[in-house]
Amino acid sequence: MDYQLHHRILVWMEQAAETLKYSLERELQVEEKKSPSDLVTEMDKATEQFFINKIRKYYPTHQIIGEEGQGDAVNDAKGTVWVIDPIDGTLNFVKAKNHFGIMIGIFEDGLPVAGYIYDVMNSDLYYGIVGEDVYLNNHPLEPLKISQLNESLVLGNVESFSNNVYNMKALLNVSLGARSYGSAAIEIIGLIRGEAALYFSAGLRPWDFAAGYAICESMGYKVTTIDGSRPDILTRSPILFAHPNVHQEALELLSHK
Repeated sequence: MDYQLHHRILVWMEQAAETLKYSLERELQVEEKKSPSDLVTEMDKATEQFFINKIRKYYPTHQIIGEEGQGDAVNDAKGTVWVIDPIDGTLNFVKAKNHFGIMIGIFEDGLPVAGYIYDVMNSDLYYGIVGEDVYLNNHPLEPLKISQLNESLVLGNVESFSNNVYNMKALLNVSLGARSYGSAAIEIIGLIRGEAALYFSAGLRPWDFAAGYAICESMGYKVTTIDGSRPDILTRSPILFAHPNVHQEALELLSHK
């Protein structure tokens, strides 16, 4: 990992987070994407453009995937690819002014190099560098211990649990219960802190899972699709993030017909 690059990302994340906090003091410009619960604001677009401008300046040969479509049309994961979600949990950002995050994943030839998640309203920056460690605000993260699924909580989308997508109710039956925050960023944070044994979502896009994929890889957690294979950072997929003690059991429960 290029530590000058790493330092720049830490600075950029802090700057972007402060700007988002200040934006909540005024009226936001809110638009619907596909439904009343699928929102985008001027701050989603401005935050993504902020990161793109920085990357273009310092790393012009790198490719960029951004949720708001202001990056590149990336068809090949070769080389260095940045995957950016400028505000994960925009509905929370607009309606609750809490429980949203900034997410960045960096990949080399399709494999994770580093991931960053900023819990904006708590001023908590989580990051992991593959082959090294995972940190919270520059201090090594010490997650709560997870032993087995039947002694743990699980994280996921409320609608997916209620519709029993991929047999998700089986996770509820085995575990102590489920939690959902309406933001992949905040749910992945819950996983890496050890508050839950796993996080599963039936259809995550690259910007929803890239940062968490890299952080989990850094801490020895398992991140796979429903068939146990590595996620493709160019493809929307059902993704399971899990503590290694529960990953195989969770896969079997989710794939059982």
